[in-house]
Amino acid sequence: MLTNEYPIVSSNLSAGYGVFGTADPYNASAPNLGALNPPGSLWTIPSPSQSSISLTSTHGFGSFMTVKYVLYYGASTSSTIVNGPGPVYYTVETFTTVSAVYSESVALDAGCAGWLLPNSGTVTGSGIGTTLWTSAVLKNNGLGSWVFIAVEGFVPKARLTAGAIGNSVAGASGSWTVAINSTPYSLRTCAYIIGAVSSNVADILVTLGQY
Repeated sequence: MLTNEYPIVSSNLSAGYGVFGTADPYNASAPNLGALNPPGSLWTIPSPSQSSISLTSTHGFGSFMTVKYVLYYGASTSSTIVNGPGPVYYTVETFTTVSAVYSESVALDAGCAGWLLPNSGTVTGSGIGTTLWTSAVLKNNGLGSWVFIAVEGFVPKARLTAGAIGNSVAGASGSWTVAINSTPYSLRTCAYIIGAVSSNVADILVTLGQY
């Protein structure tokens, strides 16, 4: 649960977006390489019904979300940013660095690391807008930024490639790409779709847990 000291949610991309608007720049000369939280640390954020943290105006009121603080490595993830939280993959076995590119995963078919929360969408509490997302603040001139990824719980307006309510979601080849499964599947399930899919965006329940 949240404590008095951590996590530090800077919301430096846009005030009021919490973990959806946090991208702390990597800095080799700074203490902890610019990280404001312990790399790889896990935090469970109270539901909107118990805190002032906002997900969306109409959804997720009674939900919790567990997030992990990791480095989004901008040099390798040069793919076009998408308009909703998207799947990312661990690139090294420290489990502290992620990429949006499936082929850079250290685990491949073992599944995604989580869902990167900052995105280019404009829905309140689930996106920060294209202008901010593509700024040097986030990609940090190829050095990357420390961000929060969701590993468990409700995530609004996630970026998908297809699917329908009840389908499970797994990682897939490409960038920001998922496989939609209407039946049990061999790949590790990353989430389940719980809301209607509109323009390849839908509410999901993330099921990854700590790893």
